[in-house]
Amino acid sequence: MKRTTQLAHIRQLCCIGVTGQALMPTLLRAIREYASADSAGFFWVDAKGDMTNLYADRMLAPGLMRVYFERHYDGGEHPFRQAFLTRARASETVSSSTASPELTKTAYYNEILRHLDAHHVMYAVIRDQGQALGQLSLYRPRQSSAFSADDRSAIKDITHYVAHAVNRPKEVGANIDFVDADAEGMVVVDFQGQVVEAAAKSLNLLSMALKREFNPASPPLIVGETAPGPVQQLLVQLQKAILGEPAAAPRVAIDGPWGRFLLSAYALDGDGAAPVSRAAIYIRRQQPMILKLAEAMGGFDISPQQREVALLLAQGRSNQQISVALNVSGNTVNYHIKQLFMRLDAHDRADAVAKMLAGA
Repeated sequence: MKRTTQLAHIRQLCCIGVTGQALMPTLLRAIREYASADSAGFFWVDAKGDMTNLYADRMLAPGLMRVYFERHYDGGEHPFRQAFLTRARASETVSSSTASPELTKTAYYNEILRHLDAHHVMYAVIRDQGQALGQLSLYRPRQSSAFSADDRSAIKDITHYVAHAVNRPKEVGANIDFVDADAEGMVVVDFQGQVVEAAAKSLNLLSMALKREFNPASPPLIVGETAPGPVQQLLVQLQKAILGEPAAAPRVAIDGPWGRFLLSAYALDGDGAAPVSRAAIYIRRQQPMILKLAEAMGGFDISPQQREVALLLAQGRSNQQISVALNVSGNTVNYHIKQLFMRLDAHDRADAVAKMLAGA
C-alpha cells in the first residue's frame, strides 16, 4: 500500500468516532505499516505528565508490567514522567533514539526494553490545542535500521489525526453494532475468583474486560489475585447451575472503554464424587462493526473517497446524506457506490457490507 493511501486510512480510522481505547489496537497496526515499525504503543498522560493508561501491540506480561511500575516508572535510569516532560518541552514533536552500549547493560533495558524488542524507538508527543494528551511510541529490534528523519517526518504528519482519536469520549456509545475482534483468551480461577492459571495475553484481556486502566495504581491482574465483580457473578451463576438450581446462564457482556467483552464460565473438574473446584473464564473481545469495516477496507484497492462512501453506506446513510457529509454531488455518490458494488460483486448495500467484513 502506498504511503499516501496508508495516510488516508489512518485519517479515516481516527475520524471514525469510537473511543480512543477501543480504536487503539486497530490504529497501532495501521501506524506500524505506515512507519515500518515492528511494534507500537500508546501512553495516555495527565496534565502533570503521569501515565494514566497504556496499550501496546506487544503488551508486557502482567508480572513484568508490575516490575516496570515498581522499579522503573518513578526511578531508575528512565523515569516516565521526567522523560515524557522533556520530550513535551522540546521544539520537535517527534524524536527517536537507539540504545547505546551503556543502556543495553542496564536493568531497564534487560527487564523491559528487551522484552519489547525495542532497541530503536521513535517517540511522538500527541497534543490537542497545546495540551499533551499522550505519547505514541514505535519500536524496531536491534537487527533493524534506526528510525530516520523521513520516518520522523511521516509520523509528524499523523499526530493531529491521532490527537483527534485519543480525545474521544471514554465510554462506548449506545446503539453500536459489534463484531468479534481477533482477541480471545481463557483464565482459570477457583470458586473464590482467585486466578489459578492463565497466559499473559489472557490476563491482560481480562483486565481490559474489567475496565482496568494500565498504570501504576491499576496494574493488570496476575496469578494469585482475586478477580472482582463480573467474574464473581459468573461463578455464582455457574455454581447454581452445577447444583441444579434455577439460574441465568453463566455468561455476561461488558461494555467499556476498550470495547465489548463476552465472558463465559465453565466448570473444569469434578466427577460427581469430588466437588468442582476450578472454573474457566473464557474472554472474547468485540469491536465496533464500523471499525472492523474500516480496517477491512485497508486491503481493498479503492480510492480514499470510496472508502468514505463505503463507511457512510455501512452506517445506513442515504445517498443524499452521504452527499451532504462529503460535500459532493449526488451523481458522484451514485458513481462511487456503483464502483464499490462492481469491485465487490455485490448486489445491494447489505451484500457490500458483508463482503467487506468478510475480507477483514
